Amino acid sequence: MYTGRPEDQRRKEQKAAEMAAEIAELMTRIDALGLGQCLPAQGRIAGPCFDIRRTERGWTVRA
Repeated sequence: MYTGRPEDQRRKEQKAAEMAAEIAELMTRIDALGLGQCLPAQGRIAGPCFDIRRTERGWTVRA
């Protein structure tokens, strides 16, 4: 949890929302390829030819 100044937190929250919108657009584009849908599945995101998982160092993709 962020414990800095409120204005810094708002700026970071806005940036996070913008980045999330970019991710949503990419997932929509992957779905549009017609290979299959991107779906949340037990703490990961499964796509038609990939699997995105959270690791100790961040996120990773297995294709």
